[in-house]
Amino acid sequence: PDTDPAPALRCTDLRRSFRTGKRVVVALDGISVRAERGGVTGLIGPDGAGKTTLMRLAAGLLRPDSGRIEVMGIDVARDPIAVQARVGYMPQHFGLYEDLTVKENLDLYADVQGVTPAERPARYAELLHMTGLGPFTGRMAGRLSGGMKQKLGLACTLVHPPELLLLDEPTVGVDPVSRRDLWQIIGHLTRAAHTTVLFSTAYLDEAERCDTVML
Repeated sequence: PDTDPAPALRCTDLRRSFRTGKRVVVALDGISVRAERGGVTGLIGPDGAGKTTLMRLAAGLLRPDSGRIEVMGIDVARDPIAVQARVGYMPQHFGLYEDLTVKENLDLYADVQGVTPAERPARYAELLHMTGLGPFTGRMAGRLSGGMKQKLGLACTLVHPPELLLLDEPTVGVDPVSRRDLWQIIGHLTRAAHTTVLFSTAYLDEAERCDTVML
């Protein structure tokens, strides 16, 4: 048996650019990095450094122009569906439907992620307890505070427990208490569920909380 599992993320000479009008913006220019399984790897850089592009490539939502990206040993370009079954991705604005309730957002994500109705009550109870959203299941997502939206976005991403959790600048515009709560949830996930977390941020104080960093 293979005693040396593939890293959570491996990028080899990864390139991706975008065309805006006549301009070509190079987001990633020959990136080669790896993130080991377990713990929190920080993806650190200023706005426009390519953090979101790398996250979206890892989630199978974009294709690279060239190079290779693997998640848990799977070539993302070759089998994005297999990767998406093992990855949870929370985009910068939490990916919520503001005109749906907390419970309806969870149901929608459960439908998309193939979580059976029988599995949902126990999973929801765990997530609502973890995030402190239990009393608010009937509230519209659009009426939640920034910190509560962040926690709901995370709960939705975790409805199907991922092996790799991609958090794209999850603390932008969020109050200090909610930032602290988020880090407590991440600590629980990495210890209890053995989830690997890739956490992008422009804040150096958050980089210090990560086990390893990519700059």
